[in-house]
Amino acid sequence: MKKVIRVIGMIITVVKVSAGTLPMDQDPYLSDNIVSSVKDISISKLLDFRKIATAINDEFDKARFHYIIAYEIDGRLNTLDGKFNAHEKKYRRVINRYEDELDLTPYKYTNDRPRFDYTYQAAEISDETIYNDIHRIQADLARTQFIQVYKYYRKRLDNYKNYLVTLRELFKCKTIENKDNKVEFYSNFPEMYQGIKLFHDAMDDAGKMQVHRDVLGKVLYIDWSEEGEVDNSRRRDFEYFSDGTVSRLTDTIENEVVFETLFGENDMAENFISYIFSEGFIPRDYSYFTEVYYTDGKQTAFKFTTMNDHVIGTIYREFDEKDHLIKEAWCKGETSKILREFSSIFDSSAGGYKLIERDRNGDIVHQEIVLSSND
Repeated sequence: MKKVIRVIGMIITVVKVSAGTLPMDQDPYLSDNIVSSVKDISISKLLDFRKIATAINDEFDKARFHYIIAYEIDGRLNTLDGKFNAHEKKYRRVINRYEDELDLTPYKYTNDRPRFDYTYQAAEISDETIYNDIHRIQADLARTQFIQVYKYYRKRLDNYKNYLVTLRELFKCKTIENKDNKVEFYSNFPEMYQGIKLFHDAMDDAGKMQVHRDVLGKVLYIDWSEEGEVDNSRRRDFEYFSDGTVSRLTDTIENEVVFETLFGENDMAENFISYIFSEGFIPRDYSYFTEVYYTDGKQTAFKFTTMNDHVIGTIYREFDEKDHLIKEAWCKGETSKILREFSSIFDSSAGGYKLIERDRNGDIVHQEIVLSSND
């Protein structure tokens, strides 16, 4: 009760402050002193203005009191919007990070903030507005709007908080579950996973492998050396599609790529499969993988295999001493029977390379001259 009495005294003092010294271009019912004094009053006391208003007997003073209250609560409402937006931005930034780490579909947010047909506009105090109780009505509306918006923001922030707590607990569980598996050791490759070779020239009983995972258990890369080749370390890097399935494996020796495995659609595989299959019989994107073999940094062979280990076909490449591609042969299945062959022969008279395409019977189906660059 003592606090209410102190607030009553403060408000009455505020409304008694003369506005006669204010510049003409400023609000005639507000001064810097009034605005400053009201800002020191807590929002709970402002919203409880009805009790304070009963202590004011003069009708003009009461109208001016309601005028000041409506003005201040509307200002606090605008400030409330800014505070919520700042808190929401922080929550969503952290939430998005956890959703990315956990490979979760981002939560879709909707803005259901209460909307009002009435927007506060200061009304000049006059006998008519006093008679119609306009300023008290404005103060009541400001109070109602503030409370509705505050409750909405409070609930919204509580939802963010609860969701974030859930994400943190899930992340914690995943981290604990996989923390001992971030680095694993295997004696041979089949212990790691089936169906994909270490290297085209490496044995499955290669030396002990070291598997590195992220905190969620996803394999990042594997390091290993063949027996007796401690200094010749090898690495396989893993890349993933957005749904978490493996998209690419890249094998390197001393930082040079020697072998790749591409899962799903890629340009080379798409061209090959489109050539050998009739339309409508092309395997779906992720039903095959492509093995790419490298020699001295150049792609020298592509092997296309279904996920049940059926070889679709192979493309072989040959290069000359200047690293020009001089031959490319397309073979179906595991045979060496050529379906399609491209050759590149330098034609000195034309000053360029003659490109020739032959079909499975060896007949020329296309040829052209490509001017040579000065190597």
